[in-house]
Amino acid sequence: MRTHAMGEMTVKEIREYLEHNKTIIVPYGVVEQHGYHLPLSMDIHNAEVPAYKLAEKLDCIVAPPLNYCFSGGQLPGTINVRPTTFCAMMCDIVESLASQGFENILIYPGHGGSESLAQLKEALRILKWLNKSLEATLIMILRRGDHWRRERDPRRTGGDFHAGDSETSLMLAYRPHLVQMDQLELDEPELAERMRHDQDAYQLCTTLSGAKQEIPTTRQRPEIKVGVMGYPEHATAERGIENVEKAIAPMAEMVKKAIAAADENRRSGNRIEVKSPVLVVEAGSKEIAVKA
Repeated sequence: MRTHAMGEMTVKEIREYLEHNKTIIVPYGVVEQHGYHLPLSMDIHNAEVPAYKLAEKLDCIVAPPLNYCFSGGQLPGTINVRPTTFCAMMCDIVESLASQGFENILIYPGHGGSESLAQLKEALRILKWLNKSLEATLIMILRRGDHWRRERDPRRTGGDFHAGDSETSLMLAYRPHLVQMDQLELDEPELAERMRHDQDAYQLCTTLSGAKQEIPTTRQRPEIKVGVMGYPEHATAERGIENVEKAIAPMAEMVKKAIAAADENRRSGNRIEVKSPVLVVEAGSKEIAVKA
């Protein structure tokens, strides 16, 4: 195969590819604030780099990334797309790929926002519910953190959520020309520490009535000027390589087994019943189980 990049292939090459391989990875990211030392495109790279590492292990292709979803941040340069709009776009992409003959569609998020991810999982479940032609299509959402997490660094009192050690290390390893460590700044110490313990602490939610039934107004706290939630000063290129490689190897093995099982069950007509499916989404530093 000449390239793993679908966008660099021709119609003829895609047609020939589908004759022997029906797997594709669809990465998505967001354009959002990542402090003064990382680019607005951080989460696009955070999707593309691991996606291509995974594609090498699966010998499959990677679709051009969907570069917009919901951030929630409101500093200059951040582009917010409603989760419903993002999900509609992703569902259209999935249907388009499936109609061409792709049977294994692997969605790789580069952005960890719970708002987009929770709605995407439910949107895809309902898409398969309503579109019977997708019953034999394997659709998976893959996340690096599901397969490997570093041991907690004793130097830290909180978590490393956004524009911190993990993301800065990844960029130092794979896109060093986009990192400006000499521009590294944090918000005021008390605020920066609070956001290390709760990544949703950047939100200011208010109501008019105080009643729990009211939909709150949500804004980014006006005192946030930089928007870093973590420890970028600890970042190294070596850690970036480790963060990707140690997660992608077990992820690739899991995906290979899932595709093999799906192929067998497509042939046999068997289906594996899921009892009371539960969608698990991250909300800040917590996980919430939502009954599907």
